[in-house]
Parts: sequence; structure tokens; C-alpha cells
Amino acid sequence: MTTEEIIIYISAYCLFIGFFLIERFVRKGENTKNMGRTKFDRGSTTVVSIVMGTAFVTIPFAPLMNYFNICGIFNLWLSVAGIIVGAMGLVIRYMAFKTLGRFFTRILREEENHKLIKTGIYKRIRHPGYLSDILIFIGAATAMGNLILIIAIPVMFIPAYMYRISAEEKMLIDLFGTDYIEYKKTSKKLIPFIF
Repeated sequence: MTTEEIIIYISAYCLFIGFFLIERFVRKGENTKNMGRTKFDRGSTTVVSIVMGTAFVTIPFAPLMNYFNICGIFNLWLSVAGIIVGAMGLVIRYMAFKTLGRFFTRILREEENHKLIKTGIYKRIRHPGYLSDILIFIGAATAMGNLILIIAIPVMFIPAYMYRISAEEKMLIDLFGTDYIEYKKTSKKLIPFIF
């Protein structure tokens, strides 16, 4: 293992540390940490939890897989790109947490005095928290330089979060009606001006 690989692996682990630090210190309110399911959930919390749990278990083992030549394709520039993508995910996650405050929950549910937030990062992106998860985990997998993870993480995360977004958007239409439908016309799901 080279010095560059060690630095990249440590940087990828730092993406996970950043994820947990934001969860711990930026997520506000008791209800934001509750994992009890609601009628709006449609199993999406379980799907996302399985995908995320799988990533948390597999990505840290990439250096070991690479050491034993199990689909290792380590490339410094690809790994640096992965770290940059993951770091962008952390910034987006922080911004999403700060903007939504107590409305940024782990499950889909109606909060007391629930408000539709259309400011800050939510002005152009309806689901920046989900975008951040996708970027953090795809970035970490790419940084680790293992072909299995570079393929598996997007294949797991993108459909899981598309399902979650579908469930959440149905809930938000139920809660906010035409206000949310109008908001959808001026914003995108994940990528500003594109998708």
C-alpha cells in the first residue's frame, strides 16, 4: 500500500466521520432522530436504511479487498475526484440540515406546524439531503478505488432514493397541496436546472 493510498483511504473514512458529526451536532429536535414509521413511509425508510447500512459495512473494507486484488482499480485522480464529490455531499448535507432545522427528520411524517421550506438550498433542489447521501457514499466508494463498490453503491443508492423521493413527494402533496405542486414547477428533485 502506497502513501497516496493511505491518505486517500483516511480521507474517505473522514467522509463517514463528517456524515456522523453532522448527524450528531447539526440535527436538531427530538423528533428528528425518531425512527418510528408512519403511513407516509411506504417502506422507504427501511429500504434506505438497508442500503446505507450495507454501504457503511462494505466501503470500509475496500482497502482490504484491494490488498487482496479483489477488483481493485485504485487511481489517484479518480480517488481525489471521489473525495471532492463526497466533500460536496457533506457541504450540501450541512446546508440542508441548517435550512430545514427541526423538519429534517429520518422518517416521512407530518410535524406540528409543518411548513414547506422553499428557501436556501431548497429554492432550486427539493431533496438536497438525499442528494448529499448519494454524493457522500458514491464519493467514498469511488475514492476507495474498488470496482465492485464503484458499481454497487450507485446501483443500490440511486433506486433506493428515487423510491424515497417518490414516497416523500406524495406525502408533501398530501400536506401542502397546490403549494407543493407549484414549488415542483420552480425546482428540481436533486440537480438544479436538470433533474
